[in-house]
Amino acid sequence: MNQTEAEIESYYRSVLLGMDAVVRNTQGHGLVYHVAEVEGTNPGRGRLYVKGHGAFYMKHGKNCYHPKGQISLVVPTEEVLQWAKEHTRGEMGYTIFP
Repeated sequence: MNQTEAEIESYYRSVLLGMDAVVRNTQGHGLVYHVAEVEGTNPGRGRLYVKGHGAFYMKHGKNCYHPKGQISLVVPTEEVLQWAKEHTRGEMGYTIFP
């Protein structure tokens, strides 16, 4: 489910309030996708606010307060949404590094 920064930016720059946002968490060799809703945007600062998860940069989906951390946005594609539905508690043993 690799996505480029350009794909992430394209989706989140055009997203509307109430639309789906998917927060990917890869802490501790786990993989969890949280499907949440967009609760605000600030295009002037390039930020997007996700209900229950905080602020993210529209340009690349990184968390505004921990940009080098393991929580970021991904585009809610059918593949991502299906995985999130099938693995509601996430899965262990994943890495985002090749």
